[in-house]
Amino acid sequence: MAIVAAKYLLFAIFCCSFLIQPANAQDCRWFGRDAQKAIKTHVAALQRLEHEASDRTRGRDTRPFEFLRDEAKNAVAVITKPGAIKLEEELQKCRNQTFPIRRTCADAAGQLLAILEKYVANPTPDYNKPAYAAAMGSCEKWMDLKPLKSVIRGTE
Repeated sequence: MAIVAAKYLLFAIFCCSFLIQPANAQDCRWFGRDAQKAIKTHVAALQRLEHEASDRTRGRDTRPFEFLRDEAKNAVAVITKPGAIKLEEELQKCRNQTFPIRRTCADAAGQLLAILEKYVANPTPDYNKPAYAAAMGSCEKWMDLKPLKSVIRGTE
């Protein structure tokens, strides 16, 4: 009787072993949704800061560029979290094609931060507006956000 019970127990363990999948750091299937959920609010915050900076260049906003830069640093820190970007890079091994969503948004966020730094140093800085507009436009596309028209991008 003990032998029969042991056989059933081993068979149950064998069957359950097929149901257990190794844990992945990030799911290949839902990585886009997960990345969007993690950083969308921070990308939207960067959009608001860009809008405020654009208003500041026209004299409509009284907040100094130092304040806008410091607020942008907080959002950029979340978006450019090194561990999350590293996990996203590991998704290149997935069967289906993956796009570097967090990396794209991190690059755009870094560019905005650099632009705000330039505005702090000089009220009329020189930077590549089309490159920034393209980078941020790609990020907004991945986040399902409406593209912003601003003086910072040169689209207004």
